[in-house]
Amino acid sequence: MRFAQISDIHVPDFEGVTARDFMNKRITGALNLLTGRRGSHPVDLAERLIADVSDQHLDHVMVTGDITNLSLPGEFQRVSRLLRLLGGYDNLTVIPGNHDVYTRGSERQGRFLSYFGDVLFKDDTPTSKRTFPAIKDLGPVTVCALSSAVPTLPFLAYGKVSATQLDEMVEALSTPAREKQFKVALVHHNLAPQKSAFKQWSSRLQNADAVIDRCFQAGVDLLLHGHTHLANNFTITRDGHTLTITGSGSSTQFTSNPALVARYNITTVTGRTHKVRTRVYDRHERRFTWLV
Repeated sequence: MRFAQISDIHVPDFEGVTARDFMNKRITGALNLLTGRRGSHPVDLAERLIADVSDQHLDHVMVTGDITNLSLPGEFQRVSRLLRLLGGYDNLTVIPGNHDVYTRGSERQGRFLSYFGDVLFKDDTPTSKRTFPAIKDLGPVTVCALSSAVPTLPFLAYGKVSATQLDEMVEALSTPAREKQFKVALVHHNLAPQKSAFKQWSSRLQNADAVIDRCFQAGVDLLLHGHTHLANNFTITRDGHTLTITGSGSSTQFTSNPALVARYNITTVTGRTHKVRTRVYDRHERRFTWLV
């Protein structure tokens, strides 16, 4: 099985937005978009990303959050149209990032699930059961989609996976029917320590150790995350089982910095082993190519 991980595409759209929409945490996000992050995630690059992913003839695409900038309705509409070019429930799994639950209003309204609930849950799933984690059996691979996205105060971007989600993940992935499956868990926030003490405090996954512990209990082979925009990969081995933790970086970041330039990963699973290759954006060729 071959699947892609894309992340942190931050698709912008301000159509129909009024000043009232920024009378909350969005004011700091908007200022950031107008200054330091201006033009850093252009829509045309997101369109090229989706076209390139489609050309790879993959079995599935996993999106590890931050699909919007400010969780505005227009942003969700625009990114939904883009991502649905990749398929529906059988072809696409999307989890929220902190930018997709940017305000308490967007959380209360269930905005993320209103646009992407149908790619996480089967049509016959009752509304009351459309909660994280979402579990999918994709042939040789089982996917567990977790949510670490919680609304925070301005300048904070931390996340947390609830104890209920972790309990349900262990219960679902530990069944005899899934014993031989290659298991992938998705979470938005990064699990590796941040270089900056402020970043570690303000944007960490608050219960990273608990998430890792429970992934081992559930027999997870690969834990994918986003959030940092900087690709990383490391492994942890306990009692003969190895958990690989991989962050893809941002898939739409337009920059000359080779460590941060837009990229996404393609993973090939064979039995209980996997191999990852990366496609990166060439600013001069204006296309994605294989990272050598």
